[in-house]
Amino acid sequence: MKEKAVVVLGGGSALGLAHLGVLSVLEEHYKISGIIGTSMGAIVGGLYSVGITPQEMLKLAALHKAARVFSPLSLDRHIGGIFDGVALLALCKQWTSEKQIEDGKIPFIACAYDLVSRSTVLINKGLYADALRASTSLPLIFAPYRLGQYLFVDGGVEHPLPMAFAYLLEGNLVIAVNVLPWIEKSARIINLDNLESTKPKRISRTEVMMQTVFHNQAFMALKDINSYAPDIVIDAAMSELNPFAFHKAASFYDFGRRKAMETLTSYAEPRFLPQIRRYYRKMMQKLNTLQKISLDGNTSL
Repeated sequence: MKEKAVVVLGGGSALGLAHLGVLSVLEEHYKISGIIGTSMGAIVGGLYSVGITPQEMLKLAALHKAARVFSPLSLDRHIGGIFDGVALLALCKQWTSEKQIEDGKIPFIACAYDLVSRSTVLINKGLYADALRASTSLPLIFAPYRLGQYLFVDGGVEHPLPMAFAYLLEGNLVIAVNVLPWIEKSARIINLDNLESTKPKRISRTEVMMQTVFHNQAFMALKDINSYAPDIVIDAAMSELNPFAFHKAASFYDFGRRKAMETLTSYAEPRFLPQIRRYYRKMMQKLNTLQKISLDGNTSL
């Protein structure tokens, strides 16, 4: 009999498509008894809760082009974001057949952030489509989603990897899946009096926003991994691909599947769990404390 596992799926835009491959492996080894997700993790987790398999989600990703959601026809005229999110909501309704979360095959929670109360809100009732649209309302990209007295933006604002709430779901294990890019552990001091003349790299406003947001969220996710100590952590960040590369769903799927298999093999080793926990503790110490400033201008964290 398979052990029951609560799965926590983090945000990461298109990087979150790796969740599909991870889930395809986890369901082979565990009985997934509940899912909590943020942003893309909420979409993947919500569809899985409805009863759509990872392989079926992969086919959906191939059928529905990102251009539909990010179309010039979907620009937000209220200037709450670049896009109004109407097309995204329509897709969520179509994918979930406008079903209620209470009627799902497994318990599901979507994590969102409410701008009115300035707090995280957990959605475990009502339409899946509303929960998914609320949790994926990435600030500046999508307009906030108004639902009753709430004004929702992406749950990653406060909980990019919502392990803090895994206890609300029943299971013997907690498995966290992080798809956010790796955090650099060092900083350096630069000499502004000796700058090289180079051709400036062109970077769009969207790239600026995504890179800075993801770095901040990756730090918060690492902090929560250290604080809440899930039983298994799967790092499936395929950061060499663009976070808007939705057309690369098959590549993300294969990568997520490979990382999940490698991780489960590692955790089977008796000494691996204490070693990985020590590793995350050391990572947090390095990120929180300046330990060394070298004479050549490099600062290591």
